[in-house]
Amino acid sequence: MDMELDQLYKSIDRLKAKGAVADTYGGTDDPCDPDGGALSDLIEYICVWHSKNRPDWLEALYQVLSWQYQTFYEGAGGYYENFYGESPRELQVKTADFLEEHGYLEIAAQYRQGMDSTIQGIYEWMGDNLEAVWQFCLDVLEAHRLDWPEPEERDTDV
Repeated sequence: MDMELDQLYKSIDRLKAKGAVADTYGGTDDPCDPDGGALSDLIEYICVWHSKNRPDWLEALYQVLSWQYQTFYEGAGGYYENFYGESPRELQVKTADFLEEHGYLEIAAQYRQGMDSTIQGIYEWMGDNLEAVWQFCLDVLEAHRLDWPEPEERDTDV
């Protein structure tokens, strides 16, 4: 595990140990918590060092984190419309399938709702269910702590 990823895990472990619930946009809502922004740092880490050929678990983690961030930042519509080019429909389908296959049915239902019918209510659901998304992240991170692929070369043309 590289040093940057190790530090992210340590931040997340400290948040977990103190019973905090973090999200990708507001962190822990404690501006004094040095670990509060760990999930947004994790999104950036994945985007920079694992932008291609992500294993299914890593892609699902990235998509759920991005979905949460974009829902809070600009609304769920941008995520489902793939505004930033990071969430094409085929990755959305894979993510929904991963969530269902691994028993995250409540998250999967909301996630699919935005794919299949309407984004109405997703923002409210996300705000009311921070702990469900946080627990998903903790579960996936713990299950795959030692499974991270080697970091890719950074694309310097970006």
